[in-house]
Amino acid sequence: MGFSKDVLFIKKIGHQIKNFRKLQGMTQFDLAIKSEMEENALQRIETGRTNPTIKTLLKITEALDIELFELFVFKDVKKVE
Repeated sequence: MGFSKDVLFIKKIGHQIKNFRKLQGMTQFDLAIKSEMEENALQRIETGRTNPTIKTLLKITEALDIELFELFVFKDVKKVE
């Protein structure tokens, strides 16, 4: 049994956030502080276990200094381990 399309999409968004965060050399704690959110909430977002609101995504993208639409450009983001 696979994941539904909406669950996969939420996981992709979380993966994008993680990639952008790592590209900037930030820890989850760093991004959580800059985004004014709890670190465990950010962990749930990055792992796709929660569906973030647009308001939350805006806080995160502002902290990452990227535009909101960049989270939705899946093919152009370099994966960082």
